[in-house]
Amino acid sequence: MTIPVDSDGFLRRECPTCERDFKWLPASEDGDGAGMLDGGYFCPYCGVQAPDDAWFTEAQLALARSITEAEVVEPMLSKFADDIARTFRGAGMTTRSTPRRPADQPEPLTEADDMTRVDFACHPSEPLKILDDWHEPIHCLICGQLNS
Repeated sequence: MTIPVDSDGFLRRECPTCERDFKWLPASEDGDGAGMLDGGYFCPYCGVQAPDDAWFTEAQLALARSITEAEVVEPMLSKFADDIARTFRGAGMTTRSTPRRPADQPEPLTEADDMTRVDFACHPSEPLKILDDWHEPIHCLICGQLNS
């Protein structure tokens, strides 16, 4: 599954606690980012810490469910229906098949160039983008320190 980033390379995320969207820069493959503390990342808005796998948006989760349904569940159900029909035919019984509608192909996600970039003195390699109308202090993604 591919999750798009904006033109600056930022990935949209959603806080599992306050449910506000923000963006972070995905970790680079060579590991030059600061990395999170034990317990996960901090929400820039509410400051609550959560594990690194808790920050998906609803749209990202819906896409994952759609892909799983289309690529895993549907083929398993089709195979199961075929196996049952074959078993009944082998026993001399007839079955009536109901045409199955394949799962809809999920629409790919897109990413807007929105939000305001914020840099942190404590972790300069971990900038964020926050909601344009947010005027309160924000927390560093890595250490949770407030940045006014």
